[in-house]
Amino acid sequence: MIQQLSRQDLEHAYADAVNTIQSQMNFADAVQQLEDVARAGHGKSALFLAELYYQGFRVERDSIKGQYWQNLATMQA
Repeated sequence: MIQQLSRQDLEHAYADAVNTIQSQMNFADAVQQLEDVARAGHGKSALFLAELYYQGFRVERDSIKGQYWQNLATMQA
């Protein structure tokens, strides 16, 4: 369903997820939302996820996941 969203809708979903992460509420859902938005073609979401996983910010540090999201962002650019 999220793949049918407009670019503006994807940007809005990204902003909502980032705000949720920054406020530390329902973090797992926010990461899932970022993943969905990134898979739908939103490059900023993929880059944000890459940074989260590389740094281990509120997720377990995982360089493989970080590389995956960075590669996805590169392909979407």
